[in-house]
Amino acid sequence: MRPLSRSLTPLLLMLAFVAGGSTTLRAAQTTQKPPVQAKPPQKPAPPPAKPAEPVKAPVAAAPQDLKYAATYTAEDLKTASFTFVKGERERFEFQDIVLLKQHDLKRTIQIMKAANTYLVVADGAPAVPDMPGSPAGPPRPAGVVNVITTIVDTGERKSVFGQQARRVKTMIDRQPTPGACDTSKARIETDGWYIDQPKAVMTQPAGTSPASGPIPGGCTDQIQATVNGDGKALGFPIGYTTTIRGDDGKSVVTSMEVTAFEMTTLDAALFEIPPGLNAAMNIGEMAKALSDVNETRLASADTAPAAAPRPKAPGALRIGVPEFTSKTEQSVNTRAMRQQLIDQLTEAKLDAVPMAAASPAELQTRAQQLGYDYVLFGEVTELKASKPGAMGGLMKKASGGGGAGAPQENTEATIGIKLVQPDGKPRLDTKVTGKDGGGFSVQTGLGLAKFAGSMYLTMMVGPQMFAHLNSYGAANLGGMSTLGNPMFTQMQMGGLGGLGRGAGIDATAGAASYLLVQGMAMNNVNGLVGAPGSGPSFDKSLGKATEDAAKAVAKALAPKK
Repeated sequence: MRPLSRSLTPLLLMLAFVAGGSTTLRAAQTTQKPPVQAKPPQKPAPPPAKPAEPVKAPVAAAPQDLKYAATYTAEDLKTASFTFVKGERERFEFQDIVLLKQHDLKRTIQIMKAANTYLVVADGAPAVPDMPGSPAGPPRPAGVVNVITTIVDTGERKSVFGQQARRVKTMIDRQPTPGACDTSKARIETDGWYIDQPKAVMTQPAGTSPASGPIPGGCTDQIQATVNGDGKALGFPIGYTTTIRGDDGKSVVTSMEVTAFEMTTLDAALFEIPPGLNAAMNIGEMAKALSDVNETRLASADTAPAAAPRPKAPGALRIGVPEFTSKTEQSVNTRAMRQQLIDQLTEAKLDAVPMAAASPAELQTRAQQLGYDYVLFGEVTELKASKPGAMGGLMKKASGGGGAGAPQENTEATIGIKLVQPDGKPRLDTKVTGKDGGGFSVQTGLGLAKFAGSMYLTMMVGPQMFAHLNSYGAANLGGMSTLGNPMFTQMQMGGLGGLGRGAGIDATAGAASYLLVQGMAMNNVNGLVGAPGSGPSFDKSLGKATEDAAKAVAKALAPKK
């Protein structure tokens, strides 16, 4: 057996080797560096973020509606008007009157604020509808009227309301041919400033006018228009002076100035009928509503505790004219008779004013309080009608004065007048009689237009043409003068209507023309005696009687030589 020490020696050497090798390995592992790993490529840094742009508000559409104000001047009278245009609708304001033109519904609405009443008229409808039983005259063929328009651009320019305005002169010459219904000649000369047509005006239907429709008592001639010059020079009128010359040599000068002009957005309710108004079913009901409210106003003014005499010219005599009375069985429009007598007195250069109905004693007391010099009482005492003789009937048929049936009746009217001082002292007491063969017509054109009823309109002698629209509770339209004459509008439409939508045409003056036609229609419907078509017309005979009565008063008050 081997000794234990010799047996362990190889084992110990092995362990020592293992131990040493392990130490060497650990040392090698400790001193050996790990392999260097390649770094991944660096990505470029993102660019700095741009600051957020502010959110843009939606661009508001440019206003498309139009409103403007204008002032009309004739002699010492001024009329202010306001006009609004939105889409196919227009609104014209003249103090107590509002006129809505609803082209989309093809109708016009007349609003009388004083009477809280409105009237709807379809476009193209006659101002006065046919009355049952009313006599119809034989149809008369239309004539021809030549309208020659000359346009001259002066080359002058100026800035107005942020736009360039151009000065343009026009002349419209009216020359009727033989056989024309209206044989009056006229010339309209206008010196005006114009801007390009606003879009709101351009959207209005072409060829429409608030004055369209037949003129009561008139006839419609065919217009043959000739234009010399550049019609593009015309546009929207912002100011002008117009001189109208008739074939009688008289002339009237009227001016217009637009004082405010704005493109804006208008409330659609402006172009609707306001709630709470009363609807008039026809022009007669409108006339009655206005007459009633005017009478109430007149009575309040006469009896007001603070009522003071109006100033009058030195040496002038003022005559108070109360409502007529009547002894006849027929229904007489006594208020219309009062106005007609006032009109005739005014024509005779006398200062006559209306008075509300009251007893004679009360009227004389009022006259003294108001500083009137006289009170003129009028009474319809007799109305007679008779069939015309054979020759008279033939004459009426030949002249177009009779209808298709039997000749109209001759009429005779008698009125009594008493002119007294406020203390009761009489100055005149007489009766006058007017005679006529019946029938009633309104003379249209640029001459003198007289017709029975509560208005007297002068077509060519100046701004008083519209004065008696006030008697209907309307507005002061005196400044419009002949610009509101239907013939003026017809001439403008005939001479300028073919140049484009509204080129050179004053729509506000056209609205005033419409009101004049309506006033004439009210007058015709509101006859002096009875209703149209219900019997013989006494309008002419009563008109003649009041004319003679005014002459008698003028003679009684004339200074003695």
